[in-house]
Amino acid sequence: MGFFIPTAATGNGTSLATFGRSGEIMGFFYPRIDYAHNVREGMPAIRLLDGSPNGQFIWCFQEAWRVAQSFEPASNVLVTRLAHREMDLTVEISDVLPPGRHGLLRRIVVTRGERVSPVQFMHYFRLAIGDVEWRNGVQAHREENVVVQHFRDIALAVSATDPFAAQCSSVQTLGHTATKQAMVTGQLGTSSQAIGRVDFAVAFEPVHTARWETTLVLAGATSREGAITAARQLVALGFKQAIHDANDRVAAELTDAGPCPRPDLADAYDRAVISLHDLYDDSEGTFIAAPEFDLGYELSGGYGYCWPRDAAVCALAAQRIGRPDMAARFFEWSALTQLGNGHWFQRYWTGGASAPSWCVDLDQIQLDQTCAIVHAAGLYARRCGESASRFVDDYRPIAQRATRAILAHMGGDDLHRPATDLWENSVGSFTYTQAAVIAALREADEVFGIDTDRTGPEARERLRRRLIEVFWRPESGRWLRRVTPHGEPDSTLDSSAMGLIDPWEILDLRNPEDRRLALATIEGISRDLRSEVKGGGAILRFQGEAYMGGGPGCVNTIWLALCRLRLAATADRAEERSEHIGHAVDDLRIALANTSPTGQLPELIPKIHFDYWAAPHAWACSLLIETVAAFRSLNQHEATAFDTKRLRIRRQAPSR
Repeated sequence: MGFFIPTAATGNGTSLATFGRSGEIMGFFYPRIDYAHNVREGMPAIRLLDGSPNGQFIWCFQEAWRVAQSFEPASNVLVTRLAHREMDLTVEISDVLPPGRHGLLRRIVVTRGERVSPVQFMHYFRLAIGDVEWRNGVQAHREENVVVQHFRDIALAVSATDPFAAQCSSVQTLGHTATKQAMVTGQLGTSSQAIGRVDFAVAFEPVHTARWETTLVLAGATSREGAITAARQLVALGFKQAIHDANDRVAAELTDAGPCPRPDLADAYDRAVISLHDLYDDSEGTFIAAPEFDLGYELSGGYGYCWPRDAAVCALAAQRIGRPDMAARFFEWSALTQLGNGHWFQRYWTGGASAPSWCVDLDQIQLDQTCAIVHAAGLYARRCGESASRFVDDYRPIAQRATRAILAHMGGDDLHRPATDLWENSVGSFTYTQAAVIAALREADEVFGIDTDRTGPEARERLRRRLIEVFWRPESGRWLRRVTPHGEPDSTLDSSAMGLIDPWEILDLRNPEDRRLALATIEGISRDLRSEVKGGGAILRFQGEAYMGGGPGCVNTIWLALCRLRLAATADRAEERSEHIGHAVDDLRIALANTSPTGQLPELIPKIHFDYWAAPHAWACSLLIETVAAFRSLNQHEATAFDTKRLRIRRQAPSR
């Protein structure tokens, strides 16, 4: 089977759904936004009653359609528009997840010209409830206009505002199943139940009018009965009310976030704010990296998990956009998930259970993740105002265990002992992680007052001197990536050296010598880690990158822009300030030229298979939020504006 990635994801903090370019439902995450994915195929189709024996059957993903897909402005309502290439026939699909509901409402509008024969809308589902393809049960209840599929304590139900016929089958071989054959012939209803690996389809009455619409709903619950009830409630809620409720939620999010000072970034900023909320699990209080799309780890290790480092970045971004409550809940989550040794596991399910990981052994942990949480907790407290002292008192035991774990991972040579880098690519002592240690100790000392003899200014300055002495190479103007476990220097140019500027702030940008190091760092990365993509050269994670064909990172490109803005904020000369801002805008333009077709920020920009990868990506969204905050601080409005019209066109799915 082919490997497909979503073109869009939308959620409500309770559930999350992903979609393909032609309106396919690719995932419906229940009971939480990280698990279970539940969907293997969810495909709309049209059957034309043209007088032939079986009519003409057309999947919406076929080349017969011109397709455009986009989010409504300042909304997480997704609209997919399909226009038939040869006849006056259109299908418009609008998807929304109303707040507080484990459910999706999908409005379908079919319009047909006078010369088009009657049409019948159908929808196919092959679900794997609880991500288990076998031992599922499915039943169609015609009298209740509902189909429900279930496995153990997870059930999903499909219903609609209009009556439909349904077909359920056991799937022996994937591909042309009995249910799909029934859709082609229009003979649904011969089987109303099945067990094992199953599928089902629903078919509405043929449309003889110029315009027809219905609302299809998909609801999750812990039992068959509960799912049927939830589906019935969504039908009663209605699509207009669901849109109203969802738009109210997003409007509140954007109001809390505040306006973007740059019109050329406003749409992207709104989308980043909305996506960050959608990637936050309201029930658990933490963030996932991206909606899962590689369940079998075919091309990656998966993304639908919580990395503590990424989530710490997201928590600070949430605080930036007026949601300190989300950040506070993340730190509560981190207190519950801290390991007995003071560290955190590589990645988690949002419920706090350890997720499949590979940086587990003590000499291969991602030490920077522990550092990131202590560092973020300190920054969060500094921004908390009057509530800071209570948070500091409550969180001090967690920060103390983490700080002592960090100190225990330091060697006698003042370098951290072997660990895995933030890219999960290599093991050793790293520039980035050494800087993370210093930043974490700064917060441990200045905010939490932990072991000040080992975390205070003198101790940190000793580690900082060691960082520069070991990792900086003045002859090349670069930082070593790492010292290997065997003590050998690795001179691979790595974009993570930007961490010395942001977020760790190890280099004082107002100090002439530190600023010289920062400028050399940024110029080297900007010059030597470029890889051509749409709009220009984006930034590779490191030299010799091989993941996804060696494509550059959207994350890394926005990170570079943010570092440029840090330099702009501390520039003495207006000319230098403007120069850094101009470079930052250029890099943001490149990043935004390589979003998903619906404008959601990805992690990477691959050189094989796809044009974007892992979108929306929470870290990328958080970095864009930080760049907007930096622009606010600069109060800068004069930089060259984007061609906004072209940017919006690029965000839509290509019309083919």
